[in-house]
Parts: sequence; C-alpha cells; structure tokens
Amino acid sequence: MLKKITTVILEDLSLLEKKYRSSTTALRRDRLKMLILLKKGNYVYRKPLSLKLGRRPTTVGDWLRLYETEGLSGLLSIESGGNNTKTISESAKSFIESKLTDSNTTITSYKELQSIIKENLNENIPYGALYTHCRRKLKSKLKVSRKSHYKKDPTAEAVFKKP
Repeated sequence: MLKKITTVILEDLSLLEKKYRSSTTALRRDRLKMLILLKKGNYVYRKPLSLKLGRRPTTVGDWLRLYETEGLSGLLSIESGGNNTKTISESAKSFIESKLTDSNTTITSYKELQSIIKENLNENIPYGALYTHCRRKLKSKLKVSRKSHYKKDPTAEAVFKKP
C-alpha cells in the first residue's frame, strides 16, 4: 500500500526554486526538488516521488520527517563526511621527515619508525596513518632485505662462484 504524504510545505515556491538554482550539491538539490514537487502538488504518494527523484521511499520519508521537525534549514544542513581529525601532529610530521631524509638513518621499517616516534615524542600514531603519510607525502619506500633462503649454506655456495 502506498504511503500518502501529509506534510505541508510552508515556504513559497519562488524561494524554493531560487534555493534550488543556487545550490551546488546533488543531495541538497534533490531535497529541494522534493519540496518543489510537493508544493506544486504533482505528487501525493512517496513511491512515485521517490522514483522521480531516484531515491528510496524510506529516504523520502526520512527527509519529510526531518523537514517537519527542523524545517527547511534542518533539511538543507548535511552532516555527512565522517571523522576528519588529524592523527599526526605537525611536530611528528617534521620529526618523521627529518628521520627519513637523514642519510645516516638506520630505519628499515615503518614499525621501527613508529616505535622511535613513541620513544622520542610520546605519541602513538596508528600504523596505517604513518604508512600512508610516509608513502603519499614523503614518497618513501622502506624495505627490509630478506635472506634468499633460510637453509643456505655458504660453503656449498662457494663451489658455484668463480675464484
């Protein structure tokens, strides 16, 4: 059974269209388009309106509930984007850069660099953040050379080498 929309749009149609033309994000434009279509009286049920907008009916219902409780400003404020807090401080960035650009450095792995930072600066930087920072910003590639074979015998190897 289709859900009927009972929300009354309080804003003027010209105001909504003006905001629609000036908006830059697709999500905000879709929300305004929903209000414009409802104000014009083109749609009465959520399902056809959601098909027109290319959204799910539950999304349209959530937007309508948000409009009823917080109004137009609440509907147009989009709070997505995640956690963008910095995990590496500026002092740690300069310390990392000085350690990696030093020609006399003995650092061979990012784990070792992580432990040096913890000892010297008392900062606990997650491995992923440290690795990404070093690779993207400083273009570093820390590699550890590995033994070619753990059972390699140096005396048996001498037979194959030229004198």
